[in-house]
Amino acid sequence: MNKKEGGPQNLRKKLGKSNDKKDGIVKKSMDVLKKSSENEKRKKDMRKLEKKSRPKGYRAKKLGAITFWMLFLFMLLIVFVNIFSSSGSSNASDKADNLQVNKALAAEGVEFSKGFVAEYFTWNLGNEDREHRKEKLSYYLPEKLNDLAVTGDKKWSSTIAWENILLKEVEDLGDNRARIIFQVKISFENPNGQEKKENDKATEKEPVVPEKIETVKYISVPIFYDDEANRFAVFELPSFTYLDEQKIGKSIEFETEGLKPIKDGSTQNVRAFMETFFEAYTNDAKDKLTYIIEDPKHQNGLNKTMDFVSLKNIEIFEGKKENEKIVRTEVVLAEPKTGIEFTSTYILVLTEKEMRYTVLFINNKQYIDELKDKKKVDEEKELDKEGKKDNQEQDSKGETNQSDGKGTGNE
Repeated sequence: MNKKEGGPQNLRKKLGKSNDKKDGIVKKSMDVLKKSSENEKRKKDMRKLEKKSRPKGYRAKKLGAITFWMLFLFMLLIVFVNIFSSSGSSNASDKADNLQVNKALAAEGVEFSKGFVAEYFTWNLGNEDREHRKEKLSYYLPEKLNDLAVTGDKKWSSTIAWENILLKEVEDLGDNRARIIFQVKISFENPNGQEKKENDKATEKEPVVPEKIETVKYISVPIFYDDEANRFAVFELPSFTYLDEQKIGKSIEFETEGLKPIKDGSTQNVRAFMETFFEAYTNDAKDKLTYIIEDPKHQNGLNKTMDFVSLKNIEIFEGKKENEKIVRTEVVLAEPKTGIEFTSTYILVLTEKEMRYTVLFINNKQYIDELKDKKKVDEEKELDKEGKKDNQEQDSKGETNQSDGKGTGNE
């Protein structure tokens, strides 16, 4: 009996204890929530107090500080960009310096060399002239080479005309150095004439006739351009050489070589226009020539500096467009005051507008080169088309052969 009664009582006690535990947990959690809400409320109150206690301009100061740091970081970024870009540009400039053109090959270098050759082959007899020549050559040669260059001669004087110094070759030596080769025609003169032979009584009473000799040589002048001094110099003594110059054969092609010629009825009209054109081209003023010449480089014509005589060997070719033609002709022109005739080659590009011709270009190589390139492209396209047709024909033949083979097999 006691055991039975004890069972339910123990169960109630256990249930009571478990309920007490749950109530304690809930109470604790409620306390935690209450404290956290109190803390949040306290923090809000503190923030309000801080806002109230902040001095005037606080926000402006804070915004200014943020702006300052942002500007500082931006300036720092610009500095880094400039540093890296300057290093990149310095590398690019170094590469540009490496690819710099050899200044010794410039026209100024050729003229400098020509001036040196003129002084080198010009001297008179006597010590005074020797010193004077030494002074002139000092502007071309270093001191050590100057004495060796001033050789001269006790018997012969030497002269050379500027027009007798002809440029033949320019050799690039790199590092602002070059060799300039000239053909020179030198005149040597012996004022005492030829030496008299012993017992030559016939020539004793005759006046002395200076002996003169003209000779042609090839001279190679090594020049150098000094970047620091910003000037040219002959860095070694010139050396004599020889060039085996030969006559030009018939191997050079005309610019119109390879163009498609026109031989239809329009050639007569073109010939008639060419006669009229060159009459105007030699005599008319610019205001009239602008009506027949579209090329701005040649609208002044020849301004009566030459007279038109006749045309020779007119050749007519197809242009880029259907209404354009290329005309190559030799034109005989005469100098007005003397009547001396010269034959010149002209290549004209004509365009037909409103049943009349005008000159689009005169001696324009670019137009012809572009036409030749276009022709090559068209020819390549035609070859491609022909190749594709051949391949298609071969494929179709192969297919018919296969079908014939299948048919015989079925039979």
